Amino acid sequence: MPKFKKIFVVGAGTMGHGIAQVFATGGYDVSLYSRTESTLKRAETLTKVSLETMVEAGLLKKSDVEPIMSRIHPTTSMEEGAKDADLAIETVVETKDAKIEIFKQLDTICPPKTLITSNSTFLNIFDFVETSRPDKILVTHFYTPPQIIPLVDILKNEKTDPKNVTAVVDLLKSMGKKPVLFNKPVAGYVVSRIMVAYQREIYFLLDNGYLDAKDLDDAMIWGLAMRMMVVGGVQRIDFGGLDLSAKNATNTKDCTPLDYKPKMLYELVAKGNFGVKTGKGFYDYKGKSEAEVCRDRDVRLLKLLKVLQENDITGPVL
Repeated sequence: MPKFKKIFVVGAGTMGHGIAQVFATGGYDVSLYSRTESTLKRAETLTKVSLETMVEAGLLKKSDVEPIMSRIHPTTSMEEGAKDADLAIETVVETKDAKIEIFKQLDTICPPKTLITSNSTFLNIFDFVETSRPDKILVTHFYTPPQIIPLVDILKNEKTDPKNVTAVVDLLKSMGKKPVLFNKPVAGYVVSRIMVAYQREIYFLLDNGYLDAKDLDDAMIWGLAMRMMVVGGVQRIDFGGLDLSAKNATNTKDCTPLDYKPKMLYELVAKGNFGVKTGKGFYDYKGKSEAEVCRDRDVRLLKLLKVLQENDITGPVL
């Protein structure tokens, strides 16, 4: 299994400086590359402010800030950044040409041991990136701000060594991240794809004057997001009933019909698996009664509601 000591982050923009902060906070030495000193200076300022904010939130001690900052080594030299790197993460612009060029450079200047990953959101790098180390190529897709948001999408292909995948997943978990491993590539992964879908409905509701932006966001925070914090998206369908969701999927009168026919949903409904109320849906509730499952959900929701009500942390950031 690969051992990680030094991380090389290529690109010090919005994602890069946050990713560097993640690994430096985790105790790793990080080389942070940018072509310009001004970008590196901006990254330094933003990282320090972010760390100070974490101190205020009680997530770090004040004495932690300087050691973390000292583990981030800014550089305008790719060769210097790549020296002795165990893991290199590129965060450059989302174009094929840029990715091809940066992977070519990294393959040339990084030691043979180095795993090289991409933060790409919509491009499948395995379709066009060529290196001499296909067993060491992965995608590690972070979310803004990466120093706070736990989710990291992990994508591999058939040439990626499973040991390297496991090593990266374990590394991320050790720093409190929540890596999700994809079986095959899909543009936008989960979050970006769902955002495209719900933004379509946001624009429809606002454009047609059904409610204003503040009330719409209150509906999403207190109705959608709060439930999703506990039961996610798939299990929420189990609680609502798969039979009802199957009916709504073709409802052309009251809602915008889905332009995709959900195969798995209809298969489960045909078997009589309607979710929590029947004991099986997308999840298997292993003999628990509907009341037991609902109670477990409600305990978590009430804990979350208490935190939200006591701390005034919802609503627009203005």
